[in-house]
Amino acid sequence: MDWGRVKALVKKDLREMFKSKYILSAVIGMPILFAILIPLSTLYPMVVIDPSEFEGEEELPASFSNLMSLIVPNWDDAGAQGQLLILTAYIMYIMVLLIPIILPAVTASETIVGEKERKTMEALLVSPLSETELVTGKILSSFLPSVIGTAFAALTYGIITNITIYPYINSLLFLDVLSIVFLFVIAPLLSILSVELMILISTRVTSVRDAYQLGSLVVLPLIMIVIGLVVSYLFISILALIASVAILLTLCAIFFKIATNVFDRERAIVKLV
Repeated sequence: MDWGRVKALVKKDLREMFKSKYILSAVIGMPILFAILIPLSTLYPMVVIDPSEFEGEEELPASFSNLMSLIVPNWDDAGAQGQLLILTAYIMYIMVLLIPIILPAVTASETIVGEKERKTMEALLVSPLSETELVTGKILSSFLPSVIGTAFAALTYGIITNITIYPYINSLLFLDVLSIVFLFVIAPLLSILSVELMILISTRVTSVRDAYQLGSLVVLPLIMIVIGLVVSYLFISILALIASVAILLTLCAIFFKIATNVFDRERAIVKLV
């Protein structure tokens, strides 16, 4: 594989991608919405409530409290208000987990079909790029904005929630195993898998609009994977999380092979003639 050719393709795709106001607004707006606006609008009203109003509230089940005490430092000392804030913060963290799935559904939708609509597919097909180089370049051009947006969202969300919750537990959230594995392992793998699935769709459809519509169907099973990953860590064991990551790796390898085989250069050239 010639990485110089792949790099050139990625640069070209990124330039064309960010000419679209729709894609640019999604890449910038989605992390801001999920990591800043929603957390602030949800956590702040709970912070300003008088702690006395939480007195007498029904306590959480003992089994659940025991689980949270293993995950969150000083959980038992957080009080009813602090515990509610922590639970809310973890629930909203799942929304941040969705960014590496949703963003590629936007950026990768036009990877192949967009070339057809812009009348640039013919030049791409007659280029010296191999099928593997072409698919790799298309994956990277959608993968990079997704990972950067996800990293920004995760770090920003962590800062906001820690500033909000620190007075209740005197320690930092989202520095646990799950958060680190998510940011550096799960998020990139989910992005790659989402991009590969969108490339398969983009190869088969005839318009970008069709790719967007079918892409929404791809997001749903991936969301279930995210929920499964969180549940596997919280309620089963870290070994289950490792097994889930291994499955993600396997799926990424399988769909990369499928995407490479599906992109038939000769058939595509015939269709353009």
